[in-house]
Amino acid sequence: MNAITTTWKTIAIVGYSGAVATPQNHDAHGGVCLLEARQGKAGLLGRKVNSTGRHREVGKPFSLTADQLAQWQKLAR
Repeated sequence: MNAITTTWKTIAIVGYSGAVATPQNHDAHGGVCLLEARQGKAGLLGRKVNSTGRHREVGKPFSLTADQLAQWQKLAR
């Protein structure tokens, strides 16, 4: 796995499980959810992005622990 940089990188792709942003983009619902990570000023950041390929719904960034990142990386295998 490549190192996490300051640019958002998709770590894993999982099935859609619900809205990730407010306001919601209903056109982005029903496809997949991208689990993305990047390096922030205070550590790792994560976010979820719903996508149908044509439409996207981007969730707010949150602190991501090393354990959560490892779990996401396991999902990608």
